[in-house]
Amino acid sequence: MRLPAGTHPTMPTIADVNKDGNPDIVIANGGSGNVSVYLGDGKGGFTQAKGSPFPAGQNCADITTADFNGDRSIDLAIANHGVKTVTVLLGNGQGQFALAPGSPFAVESNPHPHGIAVADFNGDKKPDIAIDSWAENKVLVLFGKGDGTFQTPGTKFEVGKMPYQRLRAAALSEPPAVRGPREGIPSGVQDAGGPDSVPDIITSNFEVSSITVLFGDGHGNFTRKDFPVPPDPFGIAIADVNGDKHLDIVIGHYSGQGTDPSKNAMSVLLGDGKGNFTLAKGSPFSTGHYPGTVAAGDLNGDGIADIVVPNYEDGTLTVYLGGRNGIALASYSPIRVGHTPHGVTIADLNHDGKGDIVVAEEEDNDVLVLLSK
Repeated sequence: MRLPAGTHPTMPTIADVNKDGNPDIVIANGGSGNVSVYLGDGKGGFTQAKGSPFPAGQNCADITTADFNGDRSIDLAIANHGVKTVTVLLGNGQGQFALAPGSPFAVESNPHPHGIAVADFNGDKKPDIAIDSWAENKVLVLFGKGDGTFQTPGTKFEVGKMPYQRLRAAALSEPPAVRGPREGIPSGVQDAGGPDSVPDIITSNFEVSSITVLFGDGHGNFTRKDFPVPPDPFGIAIADVNGDKHLDIVIGHYSGQGTDPSKNAMSVLLGDGKGNFTLAKGSPFSTGHYPGTVAAGDLNGDGIADIVVPNYEDGTLTVYLGGRNGIALASYSPIRVGHTPHGVTIADLNHDGKGDIVVAEEEDNDVLVLLSK
């Protein structure tokens, strides 16, 4: 099933934006500077929301969701590539979105943001956002005020060299000596498995072949730790791909040049839940050409996350199945899709217990929905 989007759709995300208990699809359209919203019926069908698409600032490159103004409705935050801005759209709980006060707002990202992640980094129960400032090898954290606005100019934290692609946030560990008791996990943060979980920030460092994890203390401070990976790490996703109940880091590798396929690959850093990561056996795994993004989620209902890598130049998806005994190429991989598949996400769209694939096909100006069998 293909859903028409705006011009050059880049990244999809899944959230229940109209509070009916069914997953909906929101697409950031980089070319037309807006977001398309499709409301799900819980059976795999989608209808475009009234008023969609909604203006979202120039060059929408990445998108995330949270309740930024405390009205219990899903809101959106978009990184605007090519300009130094972030756009926040406030949802009305019915599938419509409007610009938050002062949005798009200027950010001190050098040269401009590529990715955006959301979590409550300082423990005040108000969602915060993190964006890259790759030219100075830092991430910028903007603490939320709880009304749809943020404390600017924000605080910068050092990471590895050239954190160029889309950073992510997740609770990767919860060492008790560092992290105090917490109540719940905010929207947009993957829980590592307990009430003490505190969100961390993860970046891929293109020029030094590493992943940086900024381990949060729950009060807005971070401790940096770097982990070596194969060359040219690009997109990242966070999930448990080996069934040990600890979150792992999945990485796509790409040279940055469409004419150079030499670095095309996928690798996995397996986490131990204590803040340590080691490369999974078989890393790096083969992919198609230009694996710029990656997603992880349970495609086959076995309770372990699987991996989907869009190959932008090939028009294919490479699929690996996670498991307790290792990561294996799916028998049906690669999947032929449309032109220039870019951003991808996985969610159970029809309540059958299996993750479905949503991928933005940039040159086709649409989003492809693949329901698991």
